[in-house]
Amino acid sequence: MKKKYLLLLLCVPAFLLSACIEDQGNYNYITLKEVGITNLSDSYRFILQGPFTLAPKITTDIDSSSLSYSWRIGADTLSKQKTLSYTFTKTLLSSDPLTFDVLDKTTNVRYSKTIQINVVSPFQTGWLVLGNNNGAPKLSFFSYEEGLNYYPDVYSEVNKEALTGTAKMVKQLNYMDGSTAVYYDRVSVICENGKSPELDGNSMIRRKFYEDEFKGKTLYLGAINSEYYSNDNALFIISEGKIYEKAPGAMGSPDDAYYQYALDGDSKGYKVADNYTKGYNYGDYYLAVDELNHRYVSFSRSSLSAKVASLTLAKGTSTSLIDPENLEGSSVWMGQGYNGNALSILKTSAGKYILHVLSGSWDGSWTLVNKYQFPDGVIDDESCFAPHKVNPYLMISTGKKLMALNLEAFSAGDAAINDICTYEASITAMHYAYNINKLVNELGIAIQTTTSSSSLLIINPSLTSKGEVLKRYDNIAGKTVSIWRKIM
Repeated sequence: MKKKYLLLLLCVPAFLLSACIEDQGNYNYITLKEVGITNLSDSYRFILQGPFTLAPKITTDIDSSSLSYSWRIGADTLSKQKTLSYTFTKTLLSSDPLTFDVLDKTTNVRYSKTIQINVVSPFQTGWLVLGNNNGAPKLSFFSYEEGLNYYPDVYSEVNKEALTGTAKMVKQLNYMDGSTAVYYDRVSVICENGKSPELDGNSMIRRKFYEDEFKGKTLYLGAINSEYYSNDNALFIISEGKIYEKAPGAMGSPDDAYYQYALDGDSKGYKVADNYTKGYNYGDYYLAVDELNHRYVSFSRSSLSAKVASLTLAKGTSTSLIDPENLEGSSVWMGQGYNGNALSILKTSAGKYILHVLSGSWDGSWTLVNKYQFPDGVIDDESCFAPHKVNPYLMISTGKKLMALNLEAFSAGDAAINDICTYEASITAMHYAYNINKLVNELGIAIQTTTSSSSLLIINPSLTSKGEVLKRYDNIAGKTVSIWRKIM
């Protein structure tokens, strides 16, 4: 009898267990439909500011009205259209792929295709060309990057706005990011009686107008110059004869920089011309002509003070008759010679053009070491100048003629001028680009080919080549007034 009770007790748990695991589920499974995504590659290489279109082909039995689409990079959605028509305006900051999603809205099932992409800037290297076209400034760019593209109006194309005023100068400014220590660049476009933009050098997007961030008064930008933005120097501008410094902030970036008041001089004050230059390759001082007091002044790039140049005269040279406190003439041009000397051209009241060669020191002192009076008719007010970066020559132009002044043969008088080449049209701009680390050694000149168009000629910088044209870019609208070889 006891065995029967035990058997009953053993059976109860088994019955209860069977009840607990009884399957009450619904086995009416829905078979998911296939979605095929084709006509897309696994990787693409896109050009910054270059529009492109990706048109995937979708193969499926799902009704098209039940499908939605999305293109994204990480969490950023680029488009919700099936076909992607897009233009990258900045390079990618992450390695996230481009993802194309197809969503079945009835089942909420997502089908995806991932694509590895690389966005390449066409603006890293090439030639910047600034000119006036029908009375308005225009910036062009000849790219040396992939595709060798030409952007006839790059500022308007990228920024969807036009430059204003009158074109005066374009140049590249480099800076070091204070947090990453990586070098980047900006492009400065100087326009008189308009607004002068500073562009991101990688994308050509306008970051700001100089006039909008200037503190204290209205800015009439005459000149701009800096070797680098960094924590130990600044960017200088000249406005109505005063030198203003844009001191970098803690990060050493143009975006956290701020303008100071005009740099002070001595008790005489100063009013400098729009031309100034750097001397002594590893020094800290720039040189300018003080046309108020007829002298040279220098100013530091790492301190908020201007210093009156303690100009001395080299003994036993042609400079001995010059009064350093009463220079004759107004500033025409300034630049830095191949050996680090400063070069300054003045025009006297009698219409004579005089070249001064000055040697600078690390402490801001200067010595006038030589001078040269150009023969009558060799240069004029429309002449262009570019110091040769390898040899002791100053490249000069008058009208259609390209010449070179031998900086070590002043005693030869007229014979110091060497004829290089005569082109078919007048030379309106000139720039010599040299960077030994980047293997860049190019001399560019712009010529006015017709009343409404220009050409850019990249010529052989060797003086013995007689101005041989290596590359030529024609049909640039307007008159070119400034060119600059962009290097990164």
